[in-house]
Amino acid sequence: MKILKTIVPAIILLLAVFSAKAQRIYYSEPDRDDLRQLKFEVMGKYGSNYLVYKSIRSRHFISVYDAEMKQKDKVELDFIPDRAINVDVFSNPEHSMVIYQYQKKNIVYCMGVMIDGSGKKIGEPLELDTTQLSIFSDNKIYSTIMSDDKQKLMVFKMKNRQRDDFSIQTLLLSHNLMPLRKSSFNYHLENSREAIADFYLDNDGNFLFSHVTRPASRDYINEAKLVVLPVYADSIKSFKLTLDKVLLDELRIKVDNLNGRYILTSLYSKSKRGNIDGLFTAIINKDLSGTDIEKKVEFNDEFRALAKGDNSAKLAFNDYFLKHLVVKKDGGLLITGENTYGNSRGGGFNRWDNPWMWGNSFYPGNYWGWNPYNNWGWGGYGGWNSPYGWNNSQQTRYYADNIMVISLDKDANMQWNNVIAKSQFDDNTDNMISYQIMNSGAELLFLYNEWSRRSPMLNAQSLDPNGRVNKEPPLKSLDKGYEFMIRFGKQVSAREMIVPCLYRNSFSFARIEF
Repeated sequence: MKILKTIVPAIILLLAVFSAKAQRIYYSEPDRDDLRQLKFEVMGKYGSNYLVYKSIRSRHFISVYDAEMKQKDKVELDFIPDRAINVDVFSNPEHSMVIYQYQKKNIVYCMGVMIDGSGKKIGEPLELDTTQLSIFSDNKIYSTIMSDDKQKLMVFKMKNRQRDDFSIQTLLLSHNLMPLRKSSFNYHLENSREAIADFYLDNDGNFLFSHVTRPASRDYINEAKLVVLPVYADSIKSFKLTLDKVLLDELRIKVDNLNGRYILTSLYSKSKRGNIDGLFTAIINKDLSGTDIEKKVEFNDEFRALAKGDNSAKLAFNDYFLKHLVVKKDGGLLITGENTYGNSRGGGFNRWDNPWMWGNSFYPGNYWGWNPYNNWGWGGYGGWNSPYGWNNSQQTRYYADNIMVISLDKDANMQWNNVIAKSQFDDNTDNMISYQIMNSGAELLFLYNEWSRRSPMLNAQSLDPNGRVNKEPPLKSLDKGYEFMIRFGKQVSAREMIVPCLYRNSFSFARIEF
């Protein structure tokens, strides 16, 4: 017993020392390029290289960093023409892909090229599609989405034939940019109260989106359906939701590729322009056959008390917006939402004026992809990022407060809920607020800034699969002067994340080891 009493504390001490040393942060040299012109995308990790795409003043580069974030190479993508209309970057474990558009005379070209782990192009750029423009046409024509398993891409375009009639053309590509299927169909919206949104590509190559109707242009959704273009078809299929006594907020789509199901979810209200009452979820089989599962979970008083922040319990969820949807291996769903709002001098935002409410209609919004480092199931975060937020208004204060987390079982029943408490605000920019998730496999780590002596400091809270939240010790290696733009961070391996930083009006990237 005496030996055990001596050994056990020693083991605990060693584990504590090991844990404290396990987390490290490496910073790249600050880049003094004009921040307001800079666009970027963290591409990922390839061998010992870490790739970041950057664009500034019509020039495009890939910065290649080593494990200590020292720049090994800066590869200019000189094949992208000046004044490119749009550039999208996608990555899978083998290589990255750059999809770009440019106009020459009255023709818009959509091009694609693969990028290897050293930032160099693989072969020559491929012409994927072209479109001839009329005099008054918008030249930003193409949108690109990727499947959760990173094995397929789809380039699609929508053209107005008449005011509410659209011609939609799709091009399905392999991860090597080889054409798999080209299709087209016509789609009709009855009036301006209808919209299509949340475009998605499942792992089989099926293309889907939501079609919603509102009584007025800025109102809750009272009708909704899921629209699917099957991979080997030229005609669409649709599935109308019942929506029994619920008015939806913003309808989000997630695919359960493992179990062959489509999941649609939204916050809901029971009355027109009423308070948020709970969460609505619909689950539909991929073949759109049979009856769907439609469940509404009303938030109880205990959850409201945790989530309300400075609001009353009645108004607790009125400023929350859904952020992450993670499909678990058992077919359940993990949902996060954040309390986000802003106000201006001489006026204020409400839910109907909030940019998060209306930023996702008609054209694709944000996409959450597959995360292989995950015992929770399918999930993760990705997408095109720009370092600047809603606008450059000099009169606005932005807020990002508590995070709600909800776990549903495979039949959309509530398993548990919890709240990660935080309080953030910043003036004139939302770069430093909000959060990002690091998935370690056994738990989710919620990373966010807390303000200390007027400087944002990176903090973390962990969430285990049973919904327990723990406040983690402050992160080590936080060099003074570096401010983390954590919501733009991207997980690049099981225990690594690349995060953009500001340092004395310069731009930098940090690699965090957990």
